[in-house]
Amino acid sequence: MKVGDIIEARHGEIGMVISVEYMYPTHPQSPASRVKVDWISEPPQWCPPGLMFSTFAIKRVVSRASR
Repeated sequence: MKVGDIIEARHGEIGMVISVEYMYPTHPQSPASRVKVDWISEPPQWCPPGLMFSTFAIKRVVSRASR
């Protein structure tokens, strides 16, 4: 997962990833731990603006960023 990916949350909310925090920041193959999303549709009730949340709340990646 990287910045620019379009994601779908558990209840169908759509958003774009604007920031990614990795589990092991210095390791080049570290998995994403938390993300910050700019919501395209109505944001989920559990996600106030500016909150980084776990990748487990993401249902699927709708579109991957090209870079």
